[in-house]
Amino acid sequence: MRVSRLVLWSIILLLLLTNICTVLLMSNNNASDQLVMSDGEIDRNKPLAEVGETDINYQSWLNELINQHGEEVLYNMVDSEVVFQLAKQQDLSIEPKIIEREIARMMVMEGVLSKEEKADKVDEWTQQIEYRYYLQELLTNDVEVPESEIEAYFNEYQRQYQFEDMVQISHILVPTQQEAEYVMTKLEDGESFSEVAKEHSIDEETASDGGYLGFYSETSSFIPTEYYEVTSELSPGDYSEPQLVDNGYAVIYLHQHLASIELSYEEAYQEVRQDLALDQLDDDIDAESLWNEIGVDLTYKNANN
Repeated sequence: MRVSRLVLWSIILLLLLTNICTVLLMSNNNASDQLVMSDGEIDRNKPLAEVGETDINYQSWLNELINQHGEEVLYNMVDSEVVFQLAKQQDLSIEPKIIEREIARMMVMEGVLSKEEKADKVDEWTQQIEYRYYLQELLTNDVEVPESEIEAYFNEYQRQYQFEDMVQISHILVPTQQEAEYVMTKLEDGESFSEVAKEHSIDEETASDGGYLGFYSETSSFIPTEYYEVTSELSPGDYSEPQLVDNGYAVIYLHQHLASIELSYEEAYQEVRQDLALDQLDDDIDAESLWNEIGVDLTYKNANN
């Protein structure tokens, strides 16, 4: 089964931009002497590092960042602006369920996130998903794909356009009911689930990680069936009563529940058409081919290239 290009390109774009976009390279015109970064502030008037008798200052660091990443970041910014401007001009839209599904798929690749981290991720992912979808639509809007082919492909591969209900869970596994009751007492006294798991769980593979298991669906064969069933009675942030399983007693914690997302043929139509149309293109997916439609005057060029 083929995986939707929207999924693949969203993942690739996320990986490419994660480490680059934490620094605001173009901050020289800022009147403040403080450069705001994702993890704090930097005083541009002080050395960033002292190596023996040599100082590494802000400007030399910034120049090195521009030399290494400046052109790539600029091209990414231009690509994004071109795509979103053209999408607005052509009144393109994306089925909301597609965005929800892609966010759910990307969430499954994450560990445990705080409420604030989750909100930041959703904002970041939404922009990336929209960018890739609009780019693919702009590149394929003149490609003819027969309606019958679109419908046949969806009927054969419709599962790849859906999202299966999933839960993110941790557990504490102990050998006896008495120990399970002791674990429950500690949890009810307010001790964190993660710390109790590290101290008491006999599952060596997960105990050091606070009992974290990850995301699972109802059809997952890697956890006991009781685990998924009991989560239907929990709200995010709650834990279960001890459950008798094959190798002891388990207390299950629900981090979050990602509900299933089902797209009808009409809702998935444009994405399916894109996938089939992209197969007819000889070139790679590249926004630069659209620059002339907007008009881009690129004055920056890395002298090292």
